Amino acid sequence: MGHGSVKVQGKKFDVKDQYGSLRLEIYGMEITDISEIKDLNKIKKLDALDLSGNKISEIIGLDSLSGLKQLFLNSNQITEITGLDSLTNVDRIFLNKNQITEIKGLNNLKNLQWLELNENKLTSLKGIENLVGIIQLELKENQITEIKGLDNLTNLLHLILSKNNITEIKGLEKLSNLKFLSLDYNKIQEIKGLGALSSLENLFLNSNEIAEIKGLDTLTKLENLYLDTNKITEIKGLEKLEKLSLLYLGMNLIGWEEKRFELNAMGEGNIKKLLEDYKVWKGKGT
Repeated sequence: MGHGSVKVQGKKFDVKDQYGSLRLEIYGMEITDISEIKDLNKIKKLDALDLSGNKISEIIGLDSLSGLKQLFLNSNQITEITGLDSLTNVDRIFLNKNQITEIKGLNNLKNLQWLELNENKLTSLKGIENLVGIIQLELKENQITEIKGLDNLTNLLHLILSKNNITEIKGLEKLSNLKFLSLDYNKIQEIKGLGALSSLENLFLNSNEIAEIKGLDTLTKLENLYLDTNKITEIKGLEKLEKLSLLYLGMNLIGWEEKRFELNAMGEGNIKKLLEDYKVWKGKGT
């Protein structure tokens, strides 16, 4: 028994059952308006809708899909988040690779847990403060300059702010449940503002302008730390990170020529040995 179908430009697309989830996928049909999808309003039960890789500029025409849980609109031409108020059951929204300039139109989505807005044109986090149920937030490759507005997102586990224009780590004090933080490829000069992140396990600070390792002492659950491609001159500030099992320090200004290819240490034993060897090398005054 089928689960329904729609037509786009005369081509039929069936709703498919994938592991118990009813999905409709319409890629690369150069759809400019969702109204081009004939009979979409007749689909009574749909868990996931994927309209990625089209030319949609406005989100309109989804009101009948009140049971929808996942919405994919990656790689379109959307400039504004609208038309989602009726999707009260949606828990994942993917809007990567669009032209969105502002976070809005999501406040009614009380079940939203996962939001991706990578590769858009966001300049701030304004509008994010009411999304209290979010556990995964991805905002990579935007034009964000400041971390603020996250205080209410206490359920957040996974935060990606890579490839923005952030110069200072702040605004994270309330995120005590955060396990994964990515701030690589920014313009950060100092490690600070991380003290409250007691649950953090993965930290990406590579490709910044950091000169000194500090401010990490309270991150006792940290397992993976990326500090490669910075301006660090000395290995220190890692002594209390007893669970650290992966450390990247390559492409810095540490010197220690004979070890320069081994500064990316994997495994707890390797890191301890690295720190011991470094201490010996420093003691020789070479």
